[in-house]
Amino acid sequence: MNTQNSINLTFLNLKGFDTSSLTGLNAALHWLKTTEADCLMHGEGTGDPFDIMVGEMRRPMLIASVEEAITTLEKE
Repeated sequence: MNTQNSINLTFLNLKGFDTSSLTGLNAALHWLKTTEADCLMHGEGTGDPFDIMVGEMRRPMLIASVEEAITTLEKE
């Protein structure tokens, strides 16, 4: 796993998602797809336009990290 994926999964783990289980990863994936973009910066919404913009840029990277972790767990 590369450093960016590790950082992304650590962020999600700090938000309370179990990134070592399929259940936790699927919950994180659902949250990533449905939460407001500014929550993807600090974990809670700020309403700040900059946080919204960067959160939208960050969303695909976070989703890709979770999907890669799910694929890895499914192979085990």
